[in-house]
Amino acid sequence: MNAIFQFVLKHGYSILFAATFAHQIGFPIPEPPFLLAAGALAAAGKLSVLPAIGLVITACVLADWAWYEAGRRGGDKVLHFIHRFTRDPEFHNRRAKRIFAKYGLPLLLVAKFVPGLDAVAPPLAGTSRINLARFLAFDAAGASLYACVYGGLGYVFSHDLERAAAYVSRAGTFLVGLALAGTCIGIAYYKLVQQHHLVSKPPRVRIAPADPIECGGSVAVPGGIIEGQ
Repeated sequence: MNAIFQFVLKHGYSILFAATFAHQIGFPIPEPPFLLAAGALAAAGKLSVLPAIGLVITACVLADWAWYEAGRRGGDKVLHFIHRFTRDPEFHNRRAKRIFAKYGLPLLLVAKFVPGLDAVAPPLAGTSRINLARFLAFDAAGASLYACVYGGLGYVFSHDLERAAAYVSRAGTFLVGLALAGTCIGIAYYKLVQQHHLVSKPPRVRIAPADPIECGGSVAVPGGIIEGQ
């Protein structure tokens, strides 16, 4: 952890952006230690908080956007590529699709806290033909939460990063539970907003024109009677 701290201290924002982007695009680089180090450096006044968070969010969104486009254009081939080293790729593909179909876009708010889910959520959004603007909005919100949580831990434990790293490594179960709870809250809020929109929108009533009624040699129409020839 100390080596990563010194590395971020030496290279600053550039290495923070590069490490985040590389991890999100798929390289086996442990990203949380870099965020912890950035938070500790922000506490020491070596980095500014807002630029650091902004760079992390930008790196996450750019990488996820690339995976979104890959999923939109490549479809299931992209999921097969992600799960190519698993024992049963088809099973993992079906499970990922089932989870995304159940929770939808709110899943992006917490996907980065769940190993494996963070890799498949963006391409699944692409294969599902989710609107790009909505995808980017949810993805940016999830990246913001991700950056603030890990950066915040580094900020709070700036004098003992080894303890912060230990908390992160042991918090797998807690983070999964937190992710599921956050997802349920996000979905409930999303559905409430949709329901409110449907209720507040007045129904459209179509009134068909009245048919003329024949009365002997005359025709009755709204507003008067037309005499027949």
